[in-house]
Amino acid sequence: MVETSTLLPVADTLKLFGNNGTLVVKFRTDARKFFKETEPVFALMDGIPVPFFIATFEPRGNDRAHILFDHIYREAQALELIGKTLYQSASKKHENKKRTLQRFEDPALLVGFTVSDVQHGALGHVEAFMDWRLNPCLDIKCTNGDKTFLVPFQEALIKGIDLKNRHITMSLPDGLVEI
Repeated sequence: MVETSTLLPVADTLKLFGNNGTLVVKFRTDARKFFKETEPVFALMDGIPVPFFIATFEPRGNDRAHILFDHIYREAQALELIGKTLYQSASKKHENKKRTLQRFEDPALLVGFTVSDVQHGALGHVEAFMDWRLNPCLDIKCTNGDKTFLVPFQEALIKGIDLKNRHITMSLPDGLVEI
């Protein structure tokens, strides 16, 4: 049985499409990046993750798709899935990153870590951790020492954290470093 702790929410079922059991789903932000059509999706039924295998998948724009699952060919069967969140097993890469971030019960321990960006190279070192509820940030002092700037401490921007060498590698949006 799959543990719910290893599942990532990828989409929400919105409504039926036609009368053959096809569902309209809306993907969560950035979920399309790691969603795999060939892997099963899970829906929680009475708190238990139940696997569903995709028979047909038709993308509709950037964040929606029409999905027909194996063994669901009637409207009555598909109705049970409307309003449910669909999950997929986390990839090993994503799981390792998630586990690394969870190690920082006190992210203030990151003070002193060096920070680099995949495009711009070395940026500087962490001067402080700003624990803002909706957008925690790292206050980074530039390598040349003349300025500091804030970088959101978000999982989507972090490529890796090397605990041994006290280094954070990030992939920052264009323009953030130049601000």
